[in-house]
Amino acid sequence: MYNLFSKHEDAFRDWRTEGLPGLKAESYKFVEFLTSPEDDQAPRPGTLWPHQWEAFLRVVYAYEILGKAEIGADGLLLNIVTGGGKTAVIAAIIAWLRLAHLVEKFVLLCPNLIVRDRLEDDFHGGRVFRARDLLPNWGHLQPEDFVLTTLGSGKEGGWASLFSASIILGNIHQFYLSNQSGQSNLSALMNGPDFALFNDEAHNSPALEYEATLKRMREKVVLRVDTTATPDRADGKAPDSDMIYEYGVTDALADGIIKTPIVYQPDIRTVQLTYTDARTGERRRVEEIDWAEVDRLGLNATQWVTDDEPMRQQMAIALRRLEEQERRAKRRYQPILFVVAVCKADAEKAEQTLSKYFRVKTLLVTEDSDEVDRQKARELGRQKNSATPYRAVVSVLMLREGWDVPEVGVILLLRKFSSKVYGQQVIGRGLRRVRVTGVESSEPQICAIVDHPKLEHQWLWDMFNVKRRQNVKIDDLFDETEDLPPPPPKQELAKPDFVVDVPPVDPAFVDEGEFDVGDIPPPPPPLENWKQALDQIQYDPTVVEITKVGISGVVGQELTGQRWKTLHSAPDETAPDGPVVQVSDEAARDAVREALLETAEVLTVEAGYAATFKDAVYSALVHHVRAKFLKGTSLGLADRSDVDFAWRMLSQVKARVGGVPGLVAGIIEYGD
Repeated sequence: MYNLFSKHEDAFRDWRTEGLPGLKAESYKFVEFLTSPEDDQAPRPGTLWPHQWEAFLRVVYAYEILGKAEIGADGLLLNIVTGGGKTAVIAAIIAWLRLAHLVEKFVLLCPNLIVRDRLEDDFHGGRVFRARDLLPNWGHLQPEDFVLTTLGSGKEGGWASLFSASIILGNIHQFYLSNQSGQSNLSALMNGPDFALFNDEAHNSPALEYEATLKRMREKVVLRVDTTATPDRADGKAPDSDMIYEYGVTDALADGIIKTPIVYQPDIRTVQLTYTDARTGERRRVEEIDWAEVDRLGLNATQWVTDDEPMRQQMAIALRRLEEQERRAKRRYQPILFVVAVCKADAEKAEQTLSKYFRVKTLLVTEDSDEVDRQKARELGRQKNSATPYRAVVSVLMLREGWDVPEVGVILLLRKFSSKVYGQQVIGRGLRRVRVTGVESSEPQICAIVDHPKLEHQWLWDMFNVKRRQNVKIDDLFDETEDLPPPPPKQELAKPDFVVDVPPVDPAFVDEGEFDVGDIPPPPPPLENWKQALDQIQYDPTVVEITKVGISGVVGQELTGQRWKTLHSAPDETAPDGPVVQVSDEAARDAVREALLETAEVLTVEAGYAATFKDAVYSALVHHVRAKFLKGTSLGLADRSDVDFAWRMLSQVKARVGGVPGLVAGIIEYGD
């Protein structure tokens, strides 16, 4: 996403050195209050961090000096890395608008309950205003004067609270016209005074009703400020607001604001495969092959982290990293292992493996978790004095944006990310520095990420600018807290006057040129007799399981910074016969259902259709799986043994259905 403020940087710099000319007197007085007495270009210690100060001043400049006609007609966007303290910037803007522009109403929108609860903690009783010393005595305002109401939390005072509260916090759907409560809330808001709007985690906003609701509010909005750490969405869209400030991972590492991420992957020599009858469980043969030969078998990438033996080995690597983090913590806090699974069945399996096999106290959080467990997840960082604290938490993308537990010191990936947005959000859960009594701000901190080479996440590590240092022996000791390389240099825009505007596309322009794209064969025609073709597909009940992996060591790579790579010893051999992990009946059925839905979407897109056509393919796949593996019974009523059989055969379903030319297109074009 393009930074629209770049072309104003020279003028902005001159404006600051010349004493903020053109600023309202009240705004000047407030900025002066936040300014360091020793350096008129820096914030006063204890208020805003330097990058927060830069973001705040750009908002002030854009609003008062440039104006909405020049920038921010649909809002201003601040792109600040996870752990960069977006909430403090929001609070500073609120205090400025209240004191300098007499704005008395502030609406904070968030996409989910996790983000909402975090913001509620920050603003309850004006906590953030007090913690950052954002209210001057001459303003005659106390932190408690910013009365908060949180919609849907059971703490709000009803409809009338939208009129009486200074800060209204809620999920965006609580203002949707598609529900009666949303209509009432939006009506109260639109019939009150003008307000400032803060759209937190703004990358969610391109959803149609989300966007429509923001447009309805626009006529009452004095200033809209969006905040996010990942402005680009998985669907390629971005918020409609104008980005005016970027503070990314490299900047935050240079300033010591976040932990240094380090990726650990097993260095594999050999693999033992067991060929099993998926229906009977009979083991047919065992084959041991060299790691370099495994690609010819076409094994599913997730098998490398979800089959029993490789999962245990990945967990052993992660628990070794957790022990290292606990030594570094020196009992000042309890580091947490965060395990990310792809579905509820895998999450249950991971939780039981950690709890029963490794005997690590583990919390499982899925969409079915009750509020008690969700609250435990939010409070993991506050359990230091507990007699038996949780050391691990397992989640299915539930704990993503907004879940901020700085004590997360290790992240274990049991899933493959195809979305850049989700990948960054998950890694972001471990980037926030631990700030507790006894931990100095200058103390090096790392986030250990346990990955697997077969998940092919190099694109994600490249986003963090991965570096390597070669020729470190397997048993060499490396204490990151003492020997961590210096952070990378901070990137600065050297010549903002060279920044040029990208001209908009002329809607009247029509390109009638011809391009030579080579001989591309046309797609196969849709099969009218697709039902017959689908029924004729045959399956081999033999499935391949990874039953042993020979690891020579564990490769650790620092992301950004100096170029080093270190090899740690391989994990100890895991016992071949550990406690049996039992996935619940409900989770097993949900896993089949979710996998079929994902397969339908992939096959639909691969056939050249928009993902919205996946429903027809999903319906056909459900009936196909019933006939082939569930004895004609629905997924909800089938015997558990048949459900497990179907689960093992799903990779073949995807490959063989997708391998029939025109089959998926026929389902979409001729399906009923």
